[in-house]
Amino acid sequence: MSSLEKLLIIYFFFCILVNNVLLEKMHSNSEYPTVYNIGGVLSGNESETYFATTISHLNFNQEYVPKGITYYDKTIRIDKNPIKTALNVCKHLISKRVFAVVVSHEPSGDLSPAAVSYTSGFYQIPVIGISSRDAAFSDKNIHVSFLRTVPPYYHQADVWLEMLNHFAYTKVIIIHSSDTDGRAILGRFQTTSQTYYDDIDVRATVEDIVEFEPKLESFSQHFYDMKAAQSRVYLLYAKDAKLHNLTGPGHVWIVTEQALNANNVPPGVLGLELHYSNNEREHIREKQKMRLKINDSLIVWPGGIRKKPEGIMIPTHLKVLTIEEKPFVYVRKLTDDEAECEDDEIPCPHYNSTDGVENYFCCKGYCMDLLKALATRINFTYDLALSPDGQFGHYILKNTSTLSVKKEWTGLIGELVYERADLIVAPLTINPERAEFIEFSKPFKYQGITILEKKPSRSSTLVSFLQPFSNTLWILVMVSVHVVALVLYLLDRFSPFGRYKLTNSDGTEEDALNLSGIGEGTPRSFSARVLGMVWAGFAMIIVASYTANLAAFLVLERPKTKLSGINDARLRNTMENLTCATVKGSAVDMYFRRQVELSNMYRTMEANNYDTAEQAVQDVKDRKLMAFIWDSSRLEYEAAKDCELVTAGELFGRSGYGIGLQKNSPWTDAVTLAILDFHESGFMESLDKEWIFHGNIQQCEQFEKTPNTLGLKNMAGVFILVGAGIIGGIGLIIIEVVYKKHQIKKNKRLEIARHAADKWRGTIEKRKTLRASLAMQRQYNVGLNSVPKTISSVVDRNRYPRLGPIPRTGPERAWPGGTEIAKNRKNEESLKGGPPKYLPAYTTDVSHLVV
Repeated sequence: MSSLEKLLIIYFFFCILVNNVLLEKMHSNSEYPTVYNIGGVLSGNESETYFATTISHLNFNQEYVPKGITYYDKTIRIDKNPIKTALNVCKHLISKRVFAVVVSHEPSGDLSPAAVSYTSGFYQIPVIGISSRDAAFSDKNIHVSFLRTVPPYYHQADVWLEMLNHFAYTKVIIIHSSDTDGRAILGRFQTTSQTYYDDIDVRATVEDIVEFEPKLESFSQHFYDMKAAQSRVYLLYAKDAKLHNLTGPGHVWIVTEQALNANNVPPGVLGLELHYSNNEREHIREKQKMRLKINDSLIVWPGGIRKKPEGIMIPTHLKVLTIEEKPFVYVRKLTDDEAECEDDEIPCPHYNSTDGVENYFCCKGYCMDLLKALATRINFTYDLALSPDGQFGHYILKNTSTLSVKKEWTGLIGELVYERADLIVAPLTINPERAEFIEFSKPFKYQGITILEKKPSRSSTLVSFLQPFSNTLWILVMVSVHVVALVLYLLDRFSPFGRYKLTNSDGTEEDALNLSGIGEGTPRSFSARVLGMVWAGFAMIIVASYTANLAAFLVLERPKTKLSGINDARLRNTMENLTCATVKGSAVDMYFRRQVELSNMYRTMEANNYDTAEQAVQDVKDRKLMAFIWDSSRLEYEAAKDCELVTAGELFGRSGYGIGLQKNSPWTDAVTLAILDFHESGFMESLDKEWIFHGNIQQCEQFEKTPNTLGLKNMAGVFILVGAGIIGGIGLIIIEVVYKKHQIKKNKRLEIARHAADKWRGTIEKRKTLRASLAMQRQYNVGLNSVPKTISSVVDRNRYPRLGPIPRTGPERAWPGGTEIAKNRKNEESLKGGPPKYLPAYTTDVSHLVV
């Protein structure tokens, strides 16, 4: 059996729902017919004859046709007039009770198959088209029972995708008519491309869509827009293309099968044509699997060239965006008096999309010098502008006009994604989130993330000079002075050679501690001297240690940082009163979102994040922000510029700054190669020295090594101590004067009392003396009675021992006790500087004692 018979059997059984189960029921039930008429609406005698022969052959193949079933053909000629065709179908086919209709189409018209489909569909008779390829027949709402053995024209979009993938074209422009077929091929291309590119890396995107009306005579305006696009791959064909040099070298045209039949098809156009598309007989054969094969060497491209075009037009004038970020981009606003920027600056206007105002600025810096070098190296011109919203860009949810929510990029990244810019020359960090939507060059600077904080300043208190020793050590030193002094006193006290006093021991210890030498009051005992030498050594060590630590605390040591890095417990612990932040929507912000172990820290710092890095750095300087987490390049620059700022810990989250480009941009390779060449030539290193370090880092290093100059704040406590000593001395002298006056008054009262006592004692002595004198006088008188009246001998000293020598002259000689009285008077005069004024001169009239 021929392949035609097999194909017809498959289609017939499918269309009239005849299978083995129905046939068995048909034999058991006489209601089912045994004769089936198959109608044919064909375009020529040859097709009609071949169709009739095929039907007759099927009746003898019981493999497909059960016994007792017979097929008969009923054919008519298709007419160019669809109305006549419909009438013929009703008259010659439907009246014959056909079960299915096979229809071809007139080469010069496509409406007749539609008439057959409408007519047969009304009677629910299946129609099989063997050459109709219009997209309209795929609409099952209209052509309910229409089937076909050939693909519609819009299925060529599937082959286009294969060809684009084969030639590695990434951008295309689709030109289509506004009719059903034109819109169908566009929809098919867009729908199929979404699933087709899931498994491959290279994705072709539609850069522009041009829809034209069939009656439009000129497409000039459309072609002007197409020339401005980057893509040079065009799908379909347009009549006026050649007028604007769109069919010359470098362009690629892929057209539909219908366009290949046009008279003005330019050379080098690629097209698809269905195999045996005009041979109805071959389309009634068993299907064959065909595979697309392309021999690139045999293709002659537009312009008569053999080399495959790049498929894109590389623009030489680019729109470049940047953002203010010192030291990479410095932005200065033009004043009213200035007409243009300076020689080392580039004009960079800022267009505010909110209020529609355009402000004029001038930009310079690291990235601006890099942009100039790139433009010179790879030969392009540019227009520079600032980021419209002043942000690098982050992926956020936005409400659309259709009341749906979708994610969109903002800032610089959004301008690239939505093709409103060609290039981003800024400190743009390379990360996975951004690389999914835009292209990056090789990094022009490698960096990481670090922490900026202000150096903790050591507070200068009034007791700064006490900082070298702890409070405990000061107490121990003071106690040691008095303890050793007490031991020295005891050693010298109990030593047989000692003569030490407690006050002398205190003075000796204090002299040794103050390194003022040992005075004269040194201990004399050997044991005390040994202890004194040990104490002198102790005092020398204490004083030397104090001096060294004082220099370390007040002069040499400079506090570095309070944080050890990102792993510092104070950053991870949300209970600590330490604020840290970064910039909203930045690469650092995305890094913290990705890191699970930093989630707690990110939740804490998210509320403190800033809009710009400039604000955060200023708050660090003002101590409003404890730690600012940002790119190391910027923070190293800030630390080099201001020696009071310092970066804490090691770098983390290492990455690099790259040039941002559109996805599949033709400039990607050229920019990358230029940057690699800049690294090798040392150009990037020169930019680092000029803009980032700027010579200030050496000044900071010198500043770190230079000792601090001690000021009044550092040594104020010492001066206050001296002042306190002076005030204390004045206070003590006042106390001494008051005490001395009080002591003088007390001594005066004591002296008066003593004088009164002496007077009383003198009176008592006088009375005793008088009594003794009277007694001796009596005894003497008694003795005179037994001796001559003339005194011629000395009184016996042994008889009167208390009586001194008998005076030779004066009244004292007239009585035996006169010498003792005279002696007492002389002693008193020597002590008092003369005879007391308050005691009368004592004389004794002893003339009456002489007989």
